[in-house]
Amino acid sequence: MGIMKGLFGLLPTPYTDDLEIHTADLKRVANFCCESGQHGIVWPVMVGEYYYLAESERVQGLDSVLEEVNGRLPVVFGCSGVSILQSAFYAGAAKKSGADAVIAMAPASAGAKLTIDMFHRIADVFDGPIFVQNAGGHSPLSGEQISRLIDDVPSIQYVKEERQPAPPNIAEVKRMAGHKLKTIFCGSAGAHLPAEIVRGANGCMPACEIGDVLAKVFELWWAGDEEGARDLHTRALPLINLETHPFMRYILKRRGVFTSMAERAPARPLDADDKREISVLLKAIENDLNGFPFGTE
Repeated sequence: MGIMKGLFGLLPTPYTDDLEIHTADLKRVANFCCESGQHGIVWPVMVGEYYYLAESERVQGLDSVLEEVNGRLPVVFGCSGVSILQSAFYAGAAKKSGADAVIAMAPASAGAKLTIDMFHRIADVFDGPIFVQNAGGHSPLSGEQISRLIDDVPSIQYVKEERQPAPPNIAEVKRMAGHKLKTIFCGSAGAHLPAEIVRGANGCMPACEIGDVLAKVFELWWAGDEEGARDLHTRALPLINLETHPFMRYILKRRGVFTSMAERAPARPLDADDKREISVLLKAIENDLNGFPFGTE
């Protein structure tokens, strides 16, 4: 597989009107990531609302995503759960299904000891690369703790650093453990991407609806065009700042990917003024899309 880096799109979980997982739309959004030039796929994490999904749904959904991707991109399976035992169960399912890697963050208030134990348990049942998702509110580890954990669990090859403010915390992980990691990823929808790249991130995991645009930010930066990368990010930022679950679904529907806008726990729906503003902001990046142009309502 080589080194995983760049833009790994997070898949929102689509639902039918009767609130079952919309498998066809899930496959469509996985294919969208492949065909639009994103560098990897992650499902289900916070964007995929893992906390609303049954264990059987997550395992069956993983099989559907892997079937659709068919090796075109690395697929990282989200193993976060309500307990460390559940996270280990998902890691075992990932091995059985053939996921390329797994990612997990600790249950809220687990504490550092249980968090570290969770990654040991995951490594016991999954023999591929492991991502540590290090997020505030989910018993995050310090850079020093991450470094020691990697010594004990060498299959931890990646960290998604999301403690806020993210840029200095990415720098801490880079300083303490960067020589032991293949890539440090950032999150926060890509809102702070240039500052995070400068501090040591070489990957990002935002929701995928404009992931093709953010993939180009990385590619421009890798090609030595920092000015062009920053310009593109600046044009995308007003859209990133509007991101909610209804926004993600709306953009994916406008791009011809999702057929359903149903939600299991509906947030405030976008109103006419929201959609008008989005349509104005889309013009700043419409020439930077990699296929899947914005359609009408």
